[in-house]
Amino acid sequence: MTKKNLVDKITNYNEGLEFLYRLRLFGTKLGLHNIRRLLELLGNPHHGLVFYHIAGTNGKGSVAAILQALLRTTHQRVGLFTSPHLEDFRERIRINNRLISRREVLAGLREIRPLLSRVAESSGCSHPTYFEVVTALACRYFQKMKADAVVWEVGLGGRLDATNVVEPRVSIITNIALEHQQYLGKSLGRIAREKGGIVKEKVPLVTAVTRPEALSCLKKLCRERAAPFVEVSRNYRSDVKEWTMKGQLLTVHGPRRVYRDLYLPLLGEHQVRNCETALAAWEQGESRNLRVAISRIRVALSRISWPGRFEFIPGAPDFILDGAHNQAGALVCAKTLRMVAGDRPVILILGVLADKDVKAICRPLVPLARKVIAVQPEGERGLASSALARTCRSLTGPKKIPVLARKSLESAFKYCYRVCPSAPPGMEPRTSLICVTGSLRLIGQARRILKQFIKSG
Repeated sequence: MTKKNLVDKITNYNEGLEFLYRLRLFGTKLGLHNIRRLLELLGNPHHGLVFYHIAGTNGKGSVAAILQALLRTTHQRVGLFTSPHLEDFRERIRINNRLISRREVLAGLREIRPLLSRVAESSGCSHPTYFEVVTALACRYFQKMKADAVVWEVGLGGRLDATNVVEPRVSIITNIALEHQQYLGKSLGRIAREKGGIVKEKVPLVTAVTRPEALSCLKKLCRERAAPFVEVSRNYRSDVKEWTMKGQLLTVHGPRRVYRDLYLPLLGEHQVRNCETALAAWEQGESRNLRVAISRIRVALSRISWPGRFEFIPGAPDFILDGAHNQAGALVCAKTLRMVAGDRPVILILGVLADKDVKAICRPLVPLARKVIAVQPEGERGLASSALARTCRSLTGPKKIPVLARKSLESAFKYCYRVCPSAPPGMEPRTSLICVTGSLRLIGQARRILKQFIKSG
């Protein structure tokens, strides 16, 4: 980035986004020096805010969405900071589930931009990255909005992630699997230590981690920091009474309370565990939460919307969108897909990023499909559809599942609409179920295209 680019004025929202996205040229830098200095120059807006800090391999966003719904039963203004976004940058920063306004994004960036060169010139610092600036923008916005509580999702890892500059009321680690090994380490134990870096002195840790190597590491960290340790799998269990393609009705049995007949508009066994994790973190936050009427909790959870996580979009044909962007996510997606598809044939539209473990993502998904369509996600990191198709063909086994490569997601959708006729009126659909999965970038793109298709009829 040139010096001229750094001093250009930001006059409107689109210029603000362009400025932000240019910061991606500085790459990913793990460490807290930059964010601490940037927040210091902003007057430390994070001081005085109440944070619920969430790390983990998968499920962070879903736990965040459930937790912010629960917190809204006891707080007037609840902030939510998540990443990445699917369609609109403003999805990352919300109050009471309302996206930050374009005007507030512009105001925040105008305030932050002149400080970046001062950070870069500070001892031990470098030029702030895209994620560091977005983190600072969120802190400043939540301070201005006087948020009563903030649900705060880690970007990458935990210990050296920019979000780890805060002192939370509760720390949460959803689960731990092998991911981002170039940054976090080659073993579960090393990754657990990195994610466990969000554990603070005497601050409760709530975790749904079950893998022994990772769990023992987290327990040790909590002992060293005198942090109460809440193991979700030992303290919470749930009964799913019924489910549809839109969600599930469950009862959660906790150590201090039973939450009967909660309707969770998120599907899959993993979302049950995410719900338990969010409830555990909410209970740890304040004693008054245990006195909230179950009826209010039911209403709060029933209104949750978290797109792109096994999201069902009915139509002709029916679509499922799921951002299974790593091996653990692909295994969960495959398990849930087997549950809901029944005897319906599945067409799998798959797109992944080139820097992922492509074969590990494809392996559990490809055998479930009647047909696979490989596409390339938007952006530089997207794996070419031809290369992805070759990997998928190597995993079809004796079934010899047809694997196609399409140049664009839109052309893959057009193909599906052409080969999947509608079910006759009044008849149960037996046509193909289209599952779009892989990169979350692909899911955001899929939602935009489907809206256009549905609108045009």
